[in-house]
Amino acid sequence: MGYSIQELSEENAGAWDEFNNRCPEGTFYHTTKWKSTLENTLKIDLKYWILRKEQKIVGIFPLRHRTIVFLNGLDPIPYSGFNSILLDDDFNPRDLNEILALFASKYAFFSLNMNNKALFDHIGYNHHPTDNTGNMVLDLQQKPPDSIWENFPARKGQRKFIRRFDEKGFEIRELRRQEDVKTFYRYYAENLIRINADILPLTFFQKLLETYSQDEMRVTLLSKGDIYAGGLLTFVHPASKTAYFQYLSLNRSLPNTYHPTYALFWEGLNWAWENGYQKISFGRQKMDPKNTRFRIKTDFGAEHLPIYSRVVLFSKTTSLLYRLRERYHEAGMNRTPQ
Repeated sequence: MGYSIQELSEENAGAWDEFNNRCPEGTFYHTTKWKSTLENTLKIDLKYWILRKEQKIVGIFPLRHRTIVFLNGLDPIPYSGFNSILLDDDFNPRDLNEILALFASKYAFFSLNMNNKALFDHIGYNHHPTDNTGNMVLDLQQKPPDSIWENFPARKGQRKFIRRFDEKGFEIRELRRQEDVKTFYRYYAENLIRINADILPLTFFQKLLETYSQDEMRVTLLSKGDIYAGGLLTFVHPASKTAYFQYLSLNRSLPNTYHPTYALFWEGLNWAWENGYQKISFGRQKMDPKNTRFRIKTDFGAEHLPIYSRVVLFSKTTSLLYRLRERYHEAGMNRTPQ
């Protein structure tokens, strides 16, 4: 069909960003600037590939190089709310296996996230599901702030959680100073320790403040004098008219009558609405209505959009190692404690 892949370079970086900006599924996390951020601050070995059909760009693949034992492969980029491969609207799913064959000549395996479930039907190689997660996304055109406020159930108290900070004299302000970043980071780290999640280094956040302008990133602090309640770091992508609530900082030592997440999300989505953004991403989440974080995001009208993940195994050796790993994992799960 005339497909070819080309690694991202300085010469074609502009074409990559142009495709991302015009693609309906393009995101902040698919920009070449985010790639540079991950490489420069976290030293991740990234491999970005452009898919062409003849001379036209019809897809972009943001990926990370990974080695397992002696096998080279590709994974979705880490620390990114959105990291699916992006394909042109008129891409024929039946051509997917031909595209994968281009990578099979270079790699032993390929873990990829996709937005289109129909693509699974056209993978001819041995493949297996991986993550079971999705993105929580609010469409502000369908659910503007006034509608969200009216639909908060009175018995649940969301309006009370939001109003309480105003009543107690707390204010939300935007920060651009490095010393404020340290305060944000302290409670960001404490919050992630509480939920047993990976913590990025302080230098990462300091670099974000140096790299991204106020038109690209917004950081807010909710405080009263020297009492810090929380903060929210938001990325914005004007091309897709989307604001991404990426990093949350919470003071867990506040009385349990305070719920800063509600106040931060409410102020953030109103800011997005007033500045012409049409969607809010609340980040990755498994489909679990019993999970507190999932419930808070659905309180604000966010819907769970599944991510379709597969690991494609290109060689017999890779398939054998994968089966051995799965058997070992199953044996460990089924082992009866002594």
